[in-house]
Amino acid sequence: MTTTASTTRPRLSGPSAVHASASASAGLLLLRLAVGALLLVHGVPKLSNPGGATGMAASLGVPAPDLAGWLVVLGEVGLGALLLLGLLTRVAGALLVLQMAGVWLLAHAPQGFLVDGQVNGENALLFAAVGLLLVSTGAGRWSADRVLLRR
Repeated sequence: MTTTASTTRPRLSGPSAVHASASASAGLLLLRLAVGALLLVHGVPKLSNPGGATGMAASLGVPAPDLAGWLVVLGEVGLGALLLLGLLTRVAGALLVLQMAGVWLLAHAPQGFLVDGQVNGENALLFAAVGLLLVSTGAGRWSADRVLLRR
């Protein structure tokens, strides 16, 4: 009795499965484009007036408010650009989580989760959640990461 090699393809699981699915990659592309564009919309205007971001950091009592303000501005612009391209996506996702956690903890948490019956700081929480997703999945098929890493 002879055995023959199976002709079925192995099933992928985990992050590799996300890369294998065209629909998952399309979803990741749309998510990256939306979040990257939103971050740029927040950050680009601050480049012409970084004093607003540094002033906000100072009003919150953040140490080194000039540095913190610039980190917010550069984070929004830089991370937005990286996400649009799908470049260094896992790193950008992790940095997005850190930045948005800082924003939420410093600017929103002191007021509480609900303020006058409205959710407080939901944008920061949603951006952080997207960052966590991108850390776990990567950018998907249609990204600079895929081209550069040839996966």
